[in-house]
Amino acid sequence: MTTLISLDSPPKRYGLGNAMRAEVTKLRTLRSTKITIAALVVGSLLITWLGNRTQQVHGPGAANFDPTNQSLSGLALGSLIIGVLGALAATAEYGSGTIRSTLCATPRRPLFLAAKVSVVGILSLIIGEVIAFACFFVGQASLSGHAPTAALSQSGVLQAVTLSGAFLGLLGIFGLCLGIIIRHTAGAISAFVGLTFLVTILLQPLHTHGDPGRFAPVQMLANSVATVMRSPGELAPTTSFLWMVFYTAVALVVAAIALTRRDA
Repeated sequence: MTTLISLDSPPKRYGLGNAMRAEVTKLRTLRSTKITIAALVVGSLLITWLGNRTQQVHGPGAANFDPTNQSLSGLALGSLIIGVLGALAATAEYGSGTIRSTLCATPRRPLFLAAKVSVVGILSLIIGEVIAFACFFVGQASLSGHAPTAALSQSGVLQAVTLSGAFLGLLGIFGLCLGIIIRHTAGAISAFVGLTFLVTILLQPLHTHGDPGRFAPVQMLANSVATVMRSPGELAPTTSFLWMVFYTAVALVVAAIALTRRDA
């Protein structure tokens, strides 16, 4: 009787929650995840500390000094490493061949993509916010006594730190999408570096009617999102953040098309 009841029972549907738990397990068991996160934390904080402890700002120059932007200088390295983290979350499966097992277990590819993007996005956002606030406090402590400092209660400071952390979260998803599109670790990382870092240099010759490089992700983070005192012509923080949302959305659409139309 028990067997008959079991056979007549409808099968449990494999949903987003199950797929996300599987993605969490895969990320936790990847050695590269732990190494990359450790490098992200240590590297960002170390650059912040080294870059701020030698600052000597006094007199008239103090009026144009942005202690918030200066204390977030370590995010330049963090923005690179978090993209590598996202790329590895995708390319590790293609490199080891386990993507075939994954797609057999989760044959609905849009569900698989939604789960992976959700897990990597949440992880990147948490890491991004933690690193942004940690860099801010380490930077302010390093600046104290020999340069102006900032506090979260001051106008624009909390927004700069919070949006910087969220910007890193978007870069993590952007790197993941490139990994899904390219399916090769070196290629995905090279594409990420090129699209976020090198594009600023490549666009410099076009600097005629405004700097087109200001729309490049890393320049938007450094000169707009993570700043309180912006130079004339720079984008507003919210505008820069929305541009990064747009870039990430485009990459996500391309990744979804590539994932659903190609074989594993």
